[in-house]
Amino acid sequence: MSLWSRLRATRTSRFTPWKFNWLANHKIIAALEKVRSHAHGELLDIGCGSKPFAPIFAGQVTRYWGSDLAASRYLGGERPDAFASAEAQPFKSGSFDTVLGLSMLTYLPEPGRMIDEAHRVLRPGGTLILEFTQMVPLHDEPWDFFRFTRFGAKYLLERSGFEVVEYVPIGGLWARVGLSTIAGVQRWNRGPTRILTEIPVRVLYLVLQLFFELMDRVFFDPREVLAHLVVARKRG
Repeated sequence: MSLWSRLRATRTSRFTPWKFNWLANHKIIAALEKVRSHAHGELLDIGCGSKPFAPIFAGQVTRYWGSDLAASRYLGGERPDAFASAEAQPFKSGSFDTVLGLSMLTYLPEPGRMIDEAHRVLRPGGTLILEFTQMVPLHDEPWDFFRFTRFGAKYLLERSGFEVVEYVPIGGLWARVGLSTIAGVQRWNRGPTRILTEIPVRVLYLVLQLFFELMDRVFFDPREVLAHLVVARKRG
C-alpha cells in the first residue's frame, strides 16, 4: 500500500506529525476544508474506503453515502452503502447533489468513464469534488495507470459536461521528497527489531515531516504538486 493510497484507510488526524502518513494526510485535509463549502445535500463518496473524511463534511451535507469495491483493501472492516466499481454506480440518474472522489482515478484504465458516471448520478447543477494525482511514486502495481496535470483535469471534466469552479493544489515538490524520505525511514521500523526502532523512528518522523512541511511552504511551486483537488459543477 502506498503512503498516498493509505489515506483512504485511515482516520483523519491533522496534528500528529510523529505518525507515518501525517505529511500527506494533513495536506489533503486542508484542501478538503477549503472546498467543504461547495458540498451540499446528499453526497456520494466513490471509492470511499472506511469513509475517513466524512467528519469534514459533517453539518455541510444531509447524508454521506459511500461506495467501493467489495475487494477493496481500504474498507478497514467498514461496509459501504454500496459495493460497486467507480465506472458503474448502482444509483438512479440524478440521485445526488455532491460526488466526492479521492485517491482513485490513477487506478482506472479509463478515468473518463468514472467522470461520466459522476455526471450521471448528479442532479443538474450538482457538485463534483475530484482529486487528480500529479506526482506520487508508482504504487499498487499493476493497477496504477495515470498522472494528471490541471490542464488534463480540465479537459476530462469539460468533456464530460462539467464546468470547473476551483483548483486547490495539494502539496509540492518538497512534500514529494519528504514522502519518499519518510517511506525510507519507515522501512527501518519493521520486524523483530521494531521494539528498538519505534521511538527513534517516531522522533525522525516528527523532525523530518515538520522540516519538509516548512520547506514545502517556503518554496512551493504550483506547477509541481502532489495532486489537484478540483471542484466542478454539472452544467444544466
